[in-house]
Amino acid sequence: MGAHRVNIVRTTRITLSVALLCLSLTGCDLVRQALRPSMDIDYNDQRLNDGLESLLHEKKTGRLSDFTSWDWDEVHLFHEYTSRESIEKTVGSPVIKSSSYDSQASLLVFEKNGKPIKAAGVEGDYLRSQGHRATFPADVIVEPWGDGYLMLAVPAD
Repeated sequence: MGAHRVNIVRTTRITLSVALLCLSLTGCDLVRQALRPSMDIDYNDQRLNDGLESLLHEKKTGRLSDFTSWDWDEVHLFHEYTSRESIEKTVGSPVIKSSSYDSQASLLVFEKNGKPIKAAGVEGDYLRSQGHRATFPADVIVEPWGDGYLMLAVPAD
């Protein structure tokens, strides 16, 4: 019975050592990636998606806030292949787990008082930004931008 217990302790120590070694090696990126904090991205926000699509098809201008049901004061726009590092630098918090945003949907990250509160994926990748900026205030407008695109823009004073 004593030898069996020693084997269990030894096996447990070896297993823990291997797990710690795996976490410390760069080859175990998948493990680290799975353990990274991130936000859930909502690709099914009907109010947001339907509202933006109506502006796109009707070639009209509107406020992004008209299509959201939550309180926010800043939004960030990202596209496919944007690096995780760039997103985290802009947002100030982890948003995605992988090394880059790998969806064809545009990614909108909404903040309230400097804290990210919602990440939404907008299918179709038709959102663009004025001056290639990533961050906009709550009064951001969405306007037609030719050839099937909408542009996020800061309203004129």
